[in-house]
Amino acid sequence: MTEVVHISSLLLRADPQKMDQILEEIATIEMAEVPVADPSGKIIVTLETENQGKIVEALTQLQLLDGVVNASLVYHQTD
Repeated sequence: MTEVVHISSLLLRADPQKMDQILEEIATIEMAEVPVADPSGKIIVTLETENQGKIVEALTQLQLLDGVVNASLVYHQTD
């Protein structure tokens, strides 16, 4: 049986004054990676998860971070 991997990307809009704190908290999420973060408050987060439920969990966790104004799923692919 082959392993399924869900790859997704999210766009976060954050308070620019809290960027360092937010990036540190994102780094603690095992499945998340930040390839791009703009000082204006835009953050791209990529996720590699084993199922869609984990994407929803991570999205919710990111939305609840102090200083995150909005988090949106932009892309999802199953490999």
